[in-house]
Amino acid sequence: MAQSLNLFTSTSHSPKPLISKPSLPFPHSNFRLPMAKNLNKSPVCVEASAPDANPSIFTSGNGAGGILSVALQDHLRFQVVSDSSSIEVDAVTEAELKENGFRSTRRTKLICTIGPSSCKPEQLEALAVGGMNVARINMCHGTREWHREVIQRVRRLNEEKGYAVAIMMDTEGSEIHMGDLGGSSSAKAEDGEIWTFSVRAFDSGLPEHTINVSYEGFAEDVKVGDELLVDGGMVRFEVIEKIGPDVKCLCTDPGLLLPRANLTFWRDGSLVRERNAMLPTISSKDWLDIDFGIAEGVDFIAISFVKSAEVIKHLKSYIKARARDKDVSVIAKIESIDSLKNLEEIIKASDGAMVARGDLGAQIPLEQVPSEQQKIVQVCRQLNKPVIVASQLLESMIEYPTPTRAEVADVSEAVRQRADALMLSGESAMGLYPEKALAVLRSVSVRIEKWWREQKRHEAMELPGIASSFGDCISEEICNSAAKMANNLEVDAIFVYTKSGHMASLLSRCRPDCPIFAFTTTTTVRRRLNLQWGLIPFRLSFSDDMETNLNKTFSLLKARGMIKSGDLVIAVSDMLQSIQVMNVP
Repeated sequence: MAQSLNLFTSTSHSPKPLISKPSLPFPHSNFRLPMAKNLNKSPVCVEASAPDANPSIFTSGNGAGGILSVALQDHLRFQVVSDSSSIEVDAVTEAELKENGFRSTRRTKLICTIGPSSCKPEQLEALAVGGMNVARINMCHGTREWHREVIQRVRRLNEEKGYAVAIMMDTEGSEIHMGDLGGSSSAKAEDGEIWTFSVRAFDSGLPEHTINVSYEGFAEDVKVGDELLVDGGMVRFEVIEKIGPDVKCLCTDPGLLLPRANLTFWRDGSLVRERNAMLPTISSKDWLDIDFGIAEGVDFIAISFVKSAEVIKHLKSYIKARARDKDVSVIAKIESIDSLKNLEEIIKASDGAMVARGDLGAQIPLEQVPSEQQKIVQVCRQLNKPVIVASQLLESMIEYPTPTRAEVADVSEAVRQRADALMLSGESAMGLYPEKALAVLRSVSVRIEKWWREQKRHEAMELPGIASSFGDCISEEICNSAAKMANNLEVDAIFVYTKSGHMASLLSRCRPDCPIFAFTTTTTVRRRLNLQWGLIPFRLSFSDDMETNLNKTFSLLKARGMIKSGDLVIAVSDMLQSIQVMNVP
């Protein structure tokens, strides 16, 4: 029998008593309601159905993690659905649930940057099978036509093979960066070599050991003796001579030069940033790329070198005006001193944040990066915004088939911090082993998540209230209570029925031990939820009648072998605010 707490707003002129506190048979459920001072709006009633005298509590024994078996990968299937009695779920997730059960599903989401090593249809499908939740396109590289083809291939993969891969477009930003290396995919700078950084345009191709710089005032701003860092310090040069528009530099730390890499320069141990601070956050090229992303229907737009919340607010207003029938979320990239100074305001204004550690490490001391990463992750979780940890997670796997042990430890720390997502950059875009790099992220995530649940399965959730309205306050309390009940009762899954995705994100914020099945009616919301920790997004047509929704869901999921009779679930909804606890019939 279902045991439920139903909250609803009464419109009757003679409402029932304001609070009728139920006597719950569940220990430590800590169900709380908003304080009475907020009850000057429509009265709220709480009702409890009669509990079963001997409630049957089913605890799953599924605990094994791991990668999908080859046989199961070969049998990934998708049934094209369009009628109201069908359900859409990612094919890889379905296979994981069937093979390993609820508790084995990966909670941390994975993002792959698409480039020459991963842009073909078969390569994209291999990444989707390997667990890619979001495909990132970087507007620093390639043409819009090339990116359009990648977007179309991902969309086709979703439609034909049953994935729910979202698309993130990353803008270039207006910070100082290198040019395209004359068409080469990379160049090696050796120790002691002399390279020329120039703002000149060359008609007949770049001379040897010459690099174009995007900022016209570059030669004027740098001084002899300055230290020039490429891509956050992956290569270092010392300025030894200035000749008109050309700057001669000595390579002091050798490394690989990549097209459009970011440039910063230091003087007397301090970052020279006056000119950078004057550059606009969104360049004229970025605005054209944003128009392109809106037209192509990308799910996320990541903005580089965000300096203030005003930039995010302006962009969101622009998107709202240009994309009336589309849902595009804005991700703020935290990669500068200005971003850190205005961190909380920026995150509040955005729909999520990315810890871009490469460029961030070029502007602050290296030893400060780990603590700033943890701070950003914590602030995002407190404010209920998804957070991505990015840059150099598995940098060595651009060239080698296995990561360093230090890289594995770095990945595990990001997972332990409960970041929503991890992102591959060069590893998947231009590396030799994109699928292996993704497999490392996936296996480490599953292992560390399992360890975390075993060690701290009843983690204290010290999360501040973030509701801006009475209705949101109720939703927040319901999700906090549902997550606590899920941990205390060791339920197999939480079901959430949400049209906007808001209650699903509130549950994700609580980081419960069990997976969260998020049922939504639109494809765009389903893809957007694929970025958030612990959510398994489904597309399903549902009504305001929870009993009908649950019976329909149980029937569809049991028919596909994803749940079974006896599984214990908690169900919540943003249409009829309620908590229900039940065994699958």
